[in-house]
Amino acid sequence: MSSRLSRSDGGDPDYAGDVPSTAPFALRLEPMEDSWVRVCIEGELALTSSSVVELAVERELAGQRDVLLDLSGIDFIDSAGLRAMTALVRTAKANGRRLRLSSDLPPHARRLMEIVGLLPFVPIADDSSLEGPY
Repeated sequence: MSSRLSRSDGGDPDYAGDVPSTAPFALRLEPMEDSWVRVCIEGELALTSSSVVELAVERELAGQRDVLLDLSGIDFIDSAGLRAMTALVRTAKANGRRLRLSSDLPPHARRLMEIVGLLPFVPIADDSSLEGPY
């Protein structure tokens, strides 16, 4: 099985294409208003996909974009996915950018992030409340 990566604006990110994976996974970038981009992740945020997610989001953050992570389509998240999330928090802070989770975070992912103490560092926001500190 391979992963799917795409941009809703028709752009072809240089990290897009087929990514070998043993788990179902898709990543989609959707430009939003102002400086925001929504990064939609579907399937598993796990060892086989976390590096792709991390690279895609890091490039958006380095390109002076704030990121809304939409994890509503994830079925599973493991320690590699949590490590990637932690790395993205650091990258956002280092670049002076904002990183938010969409409000439709699945209960299993929310609970895992609560247990490991990640939620205080990645605010949950709906599309209308993306403002706030960096």
